[in-house]
Amino acid sequence: MLFYLLRRGTFIFAFLIFVHQITASDTNYNSSFTPDHIRYLQNETQALFVHAWSSYMEYGFPADEVRPITCEPYGPDYEDINNTVRNDAMGNISSTVLDNLDTLVIMEQWDQLESMLSYLKNNQQDLFEQDTIVQVFELSIRSLGGLLSAHLLLTDITNNRKVIPPKYIRLQEISKKYDGFLLEMAYDLGLRLIPAYKTSTNIPVPRVNLAKGVRDVPPPLQRDACTSGATTPVLEFTLLSRLTGDPQFESYTQLTFWKLWTSKSTLNLLPMTLDPIANTWKDTLTGIGASIDSFYEYAAKASIIFDDKYMWSVFKTSYKALLTHSAQGGGPFEGSMIFPNVGTNDGALQTDWIDSLGAFWAGLQVLTGQVTEAIKTHMIYLKLWNYFESIPERWVYVHFNKPSKAITSNDSIALEWYPLRPEFIESTYYLYRATKDPMYLQIGERVLNLFKNKFKTTCGFNGIQDVRTGELQNRMETFVMGETLKYLYLLFDTKDEVFLHSNLMSNKNWVFSTEAHPLWFNKHISPSYREKSNKSDEVYQLKRPFFQKIMSLMNSEESLISTNDSSYFRNITLPQAADFQIPAVKNLQKRDPFVNRFEVCETNPFNKNLNSVAFLKSGFYSMDYLFSADYSYRNSLIKPDYLSETSLDNSYVELTPSFFDKFTMYAKNEGQEFFLQCPRPHTTERYELFMGDISQINQIEVSELYYNPPANSEELIIMDGDLWVPELNSLRIQFEKLRAGLVDTRNVVISHEFIETTRQDDYNGKHAISKKNEKPSKSKGHTEKDIGLVLRIAKINGVQVKPNSIIWTLPFEPHIPSPGQQSVIDIASDGRVIISGNVVENLMVWYD
Repeated sequence: MLFYLLRRGTFIFAFLIFVHQITASDTNYNSSFTPDHIRYLQNETQALFVHAWSSYMEYGFPADEVRPITCEPYGPDYEDINNTVRNDAMGNISSTVLDNLDTLVIMEQWDQLESMLSYLKNNQQDLFEQDTIVQVFELSIRSLGGLLSAHLLLTDITNNRKVIPPKYIRLQEISKKYDGFLLEMAYDLGLRLIPAYKTSTNIPVPRVNLAKGVRDVPPPLQRDACTSGATTPVLEFTLLSRLTGDPQFESYTQLTFWKLWTSKSTLNLLPMTLDPIANTWKDTLTGIGASIDSFYEYAAKASIIFDDKYMWSVFKTSYKALLTHSAQGGGPFEGSMIFPNVGTNDGALQTDWIDSLGAFWAGLQVLTGQVTEAIKTHMIYLKLWNYFESIPERWVYVHFNKPSKAITSNDSIALEWYPLRPEFIESTYYLYRATKDPMYLQIGERVLNLFKNKFKTTCGFNGIQDVRTGELQNRMETFVMGETLKYLYLLFDTKDEVFLHSNLMSNKNWVFSTEAHPLWFNKHISPSYREKSNKSDEVYQLKRPFFQKIMSLMNSEESLISTNDSSYFRNITLPQAADFQIPAVKNLQKRDPFVNRFEVCETNPFNKNLNSVAFLKSGFYSMDYLFSADYSYRNSLIKPDYLSETSLDNSYVELTPSFFDKFTMYAKNEGQEFFLQCPRPHTTERYELFMGDISQINQIEVSELYYNPPANSEELIIMDGDLWVPELNSLRIQFEKLRAGLVDTRNVVISHEFIETTRQDDYNGKHAISKKNEKPSKSKGHTEKDIGLVLRIAKINGVQVKPNSIIWTLPFEPHIPSPGQQSVIDIASDGRVIISGNVVENLMVWYD
């Protein structure tokens, strides 16, 4: 097994060169990714979409979905309104059509696009007049987002262009005939959904009856809401307001967004669930997955679409809070990164699992410029795909107080289904666009082959009902075509031939919605259903009855929130540079390590590790810690019994022989021989320590220092990358325990000499407390097992400490313990800080 080899100390990649008896991939291209191979992958993905769409049209349409195994139409459960798993996303409104209009454009299915436009136009008056209870969140992202996206694609792509690629002539012809009715339908749907937000608390109830409104929804269905559900519609609804001129959609959803944001904890974390009726949070749990995921996503994406600096501030603040309290791993000597669930008030770990929806996070990290961390976040979900050929809804990453010998694959699955969710392939798409690394194409081909050989059924694609046993799921949700296959198809668009990647979209500030609908806002757009008046080029005369209705609503005080309330939306203060104390050293400056990361997008980190002359290369094999996650989570990464037990059957993407043979034939640096190996797993322990009042953590400065000394100046011991922490209070610190003979996280064997040099007069079980120029005094404080122990800070308040960097702090009054007590924090004779009787290697006091 792979982790066994890792445990031995090193894992030589080259052994795979001799493993040629492994089953080849589904094609004869053998991971070449030549133009022919890429074209093949595109065509195969497009064929999968056509199979799913034609199955829906033949056996499901005009119902919401088609059941892929039994070939039956599938819609709401009219007998059981409490069946929210089925009813929330289905309202007898042809949901698959609404969620895939833009997919038909991307897949260039022009006949089907025209047919569906005709169907919707003929049924627009009564399509949403359904006595069905739906979830506002699901219909906002699927149906409303789909209508808005299709409207933009048909009004702002080929119009007013004299020359377009021949393949999009048909799209241009369809666009010329389009009269804007999809926006009318979006407006109709919006009017049916927005009553959920018209509550006395400004917190929306989660469900509405499409035909009868909010009052016909049983109260028990309205008591459980989530942060994602309440805040996410802000993007689609704000865009709806901007496109129609009716401000109520933006007003109500913005009020909710900012009310919830101002209700965050002192750690800048939002809980996941709430009771909109009681106007209270229902828990103190948070993370990045289900129930809160798209809150972060839309804070970033709304800032992009609408150039909104306040939304951007929300994302940056949230990201910093997650790095401080949730993130595990991600440091320079770690190959993976996860974000488990923590408490909103104390940041303490709350669950032992992460969920499949969290796989979207790596894509959002790419979009916001955090590429290195995105690679490491994505890595965990790649490992899950290797071991389960899917991603379980909830995966237990750590087993507390359970012997490893007793753990089975079933113990690692907290929720067992996989409904072909798109988040993993979505992040794979983003990472390929950012890095162009062929490994992401290899991942895509692996997913493609599983869709062909495992998920494909007579009438579409089935999910996995139970990852533990392989039991199939007789459902194909709308996002299978609208997201999963769409992202897979776009992943293989390496030549930017799809219009989304072409110059047709180069002047659009577009992003994918959380449901993979391309959205943007062009304030200069002049849609075909408007005509300019003769009085002014800037004033438009609205000619359709639909817009006359809007104007009457805008003049009605009953229907709309007063526009004077808009200031409440942004009743926050943007962060300003703080005036913290800094050592009085000329040319010594400091910067916020969090803020700077958002100033510019990170360049491709793989380029830093690969020489420029290699022909075929993958940056994955330049990662020293490529397989560290396999070892770290070896008790949770266990294949179910029904899957192959070997990692060398093409299921393990990084070890696929055809890909490995081609993309590792290079040296890490010019002049070096081909030699790749993993570092030894570290044998040191790591733990976290809270110092002081954690609720005040955001008031404590952690700055990065940089020093530009003039010529012939006196040398300082401060170096670029050192950190400045003026006071040792309200800190969350991750320590590594260093003992002689152990391997640390940097793959270095700790020597006795290192321990002796670092501890100095403290080494023999006594430590010194001193101030500058004072004679050290001695006090007791060590336990027997701590003799020979040195601490190293790996992370402090969410900031990763770079190798060889020092954390500097101001002098403080040491705590001298009473007889028989262990000291808490002291200062050693060389200025190093001592915590709980142990010297900290990289924490020192600065004396002027």
